[in-house]
Amino acid sequence: MMCGSAGAAQAQDSFADAFWQFRASSGMDFSSGYYGALKRTEILYVPATFQAAKGPWTLKAVVPFIRVSGPALLLDGAAEGAAGLRNSGHAEGLGDINLSATYALESLYSLGLYVDLTARVKVPTASFAKGLGTGAWDSAFQVDVAKTLGDFMPFASFGYRLTGQPAGFTLRDVGYGSAGVQYTWSERVTTGLSYDLREAAIKGAAAPQEGTVYLNYKFSDDWSANFYGVAGLSQNSPSAGGGVVVTYRWR
Repeated sequence: MMCGSAGAAQAQDSFADAFWQFRASSGMDFSSGYYGALKRTEILYVPATFQAAKGPWTLKAVVPFIRVSGPALLLDGAAEGAAGLRNSGHAEGLGDINLSATYALESLYSLGLYVDLTARVKVPTASFAKGLGTGAWDSAFQVDVAKTLGDFMPFASFGYRLTGQPAGFTLRDVGYGSAGVQYTWSERVTTGLSYDLREAAIKGAAAPQEGTVYLNYKFSDDWSANFYGVAGLSQNSPSAGGGVVVTYRWR
């Protein structure tokens, strides 16, 4: 790395430590699958995400709109909640709001190692009666680790979710994790793939497993977009899905 580039990076780090930086993002996620049932369930998820960061701390709030068509099965999620119950038809409305706080171990940055510690809570704002949510609070704790190796960056996440108990159901607390690798093609383009595995919250159900590929394109210092596709690898996962997230950053 050139000295000038190192100086610029240090200046950016100092700026980030002294002032709040903000990001807002939105997009859409669509998934479809049978989840072990006879009829297909389709889910459209449109989140509005607001993020504030200062020094090692990042605070995030996700406020989503959700539409569920077909049977609203009790779906396992890593930490983002689950759909409620409905036999057929469709419903839409406010999804569960997710709040999180992340602390980054900045002392490891000089080693090219990135470790984040995150606490998350799901606020049960989605309607259980409509089949849009469980109507119960969830909380989760997660560790994210990444290491730069030239243009490659392998990464992994490990977490544990304390699952709320919706009326009429007994759900288990579950562990979850993911592993993958990202490649940086240029200052604007990165691509990656990951494998995600979660325990099933319902005893005896298949563990949800998915594979994801993504491409992130940085239009400018302020605007970026992430495009991704998902393939389900178990009967308790969507058959396929994908989406896009557009992010704006300002200071």
